[in-house]
Formats: sequence, C-alpha cells, structure tokens
Amino acid sequence: MKTNIKKTTFHKQTFWFTLLLILFSTFELSIFAQGNLLVYPTRIVSDGKKMSEKIVLTNTGKDSAVYDISFIEYKMTKYGEMKIINEPEEGMNFASPNLRYFPKKVILAPFQSQTLKVQVRNTQSLKDGEYRSHLYFRSKERSKKIKNNEQATTSEVSVKLKPVIGVSIPFIYRKGTNTTTSSISDLQLVQQNREETFVKFNLNRIGNMSIYGDFTATFKDQKNKTHTVSYVQGVGVYTPENLRIIKLKLSIPEGLNLKDGTLQVVFTKNESQEVLSEANLIL
Repeated sequence: MKTNIKKTTFHKQTFWFTLLLILFSTFELSIFAQGNLLVYPTRIVSDGKKMSEKIVLTNTGKDSAVYDISFIEYKMTKYGEMKIINEPEEGMNFASPNLRYFPKKVILAPFQSQTLKVQVRNTQSLKDGEYRSHLYFRSKERSKKIKNNEQATTSEVSVKLKPVIGVSIPFIYRKGTNTTTSSISDLQLVQQNREETFVKFNLNRIGNMSIYGDFTATFKDQKNKTHTVSYVQGVGVYTPENLRIIKLKLSIPEGLNLKDGTLQVVFTKNESQEVLSEANLIL
C-alpha cells in the first residue's frame, strides 16, 4: 500500500514538472525562475472567494533542496525598486496578518514539484482596499554527506549547507470596489550612448488599488505603417505610490528612422489586454 502511495505522489510531482516546462516553453506565462527554483504563478491577486490559492514550487536542480517559506514586506519606489520595510506606510496595508499558508517548509528532490496553499482569513473587519505582502522562498541545498578522513571516523560524516538567493512573489488581497485609474504623461525620446534609444515617461496611478500590466511601444511612419519597437511585460505601481518613472529600450528595425511619425505607448492588462492607458508622441 505504501509503495502505491509513493508511486502516485511521484507521478503527480513528475506531471507538475513536465507541465510547467511545456507551458513555459510554449506560452508567455508568468513563471519565475531563480537559481534552481521555479515558481508559478509569480503574482496572486485574490478577492477571498476561493478556499485557497495555489503556488507550484519546482526544483530544477540536480540536488535535493530545502525551501523555507515566510512573509516579507516591501514598498516600491517611483523607480520600481523594492525596499524592505517593517511597518506599513500611510495608505499601505499588509496582507500577512490575514494569510495562512501550508506547508511552512518544502523539501524537494531533483525535478520534483509541490503545491503550496495560501488561505485568506478573518477579513470581515477589514476596510475596503488593497492588502499586500510578499511570500518569500529561501532555498538551501539539501545536506550532503561528505566523508572526511582527517577529521572524522568511518562512522562520522560532515554536513555542508550552501545558501541560495531567495525568491519573493506578491500576494494581493482586494476588498471592495476598485476605483483605480492610470495615465501616461511626460512622454519623451531619450538617446543614450549614441546607439541606444529609449522612450521615457511617467506611469500615474490614482485610486485605492495597484495597477499592473504590459507596455507596447509602436511607431507609425509617414506611410501609416506600424512598427513594434518595444514590448515589456509585468510592470506595476503598488500602493501607496502614485507614480513610477518608466524607461523602455527601443528595438528599432534596420533602416527605420524615428522621424516624421508618431510614437505610441499603450499600457494593457496582462490577461485581457484591455487598454488601461495610452499616450502619443509626435516626432
């Protein structure tokens, strides 16, 4: 009976690993890879209606690994930098007091996957708005038994742990109506090192929740032919920040001159591609 259970578990873990690799190679999905740790999804937004949210962790390395799981709190600067904080600033709410996850620690063999479940609880007394915390996965290589003839007897072993950089993903709980809108302002073309061209602008947020989406920059020439010159996924502005300064590097096709035309920047939702905001720069 135990053998059958082990086989079933192994098949499930192998299935998750194979499925993630297929999806990752076939579609543009939000899968975060750091070192030998693969995390899917990379961002969770919950309204609390589900019993639990699921996160799949996969060890893509050749050695077994232990992943400690905890919460970490970040604030975002106007340049998109994430800084660790201990207390929420004005207009900011932590989600961690109302989240519970299981298991607390994951041990994975090579190419093995496991699902982490996260529950939102005790939200009745919370005010409407957005609550955010980041789940932090800190990985250490599993202990290896190494014989040391000079320092140990034949029955003794030494243990060596190799630390690995951690990975964090945001968990966002939203309650009530989303009143947030976005806009793009101060659009300008920036030349750097004579060889690199960027479009720089401000992404503005107004409302009670964060914004998150993708940017597409296109150039329409005099013949009304449209050229895609930049595409960036997964850009956001977290509460309480109302501004993020964006600089997109442009990939200009050979022979195309960004003159006598219109450069357009469009900000869209990831899943639906709904246009959230857009702006034009006449060149």
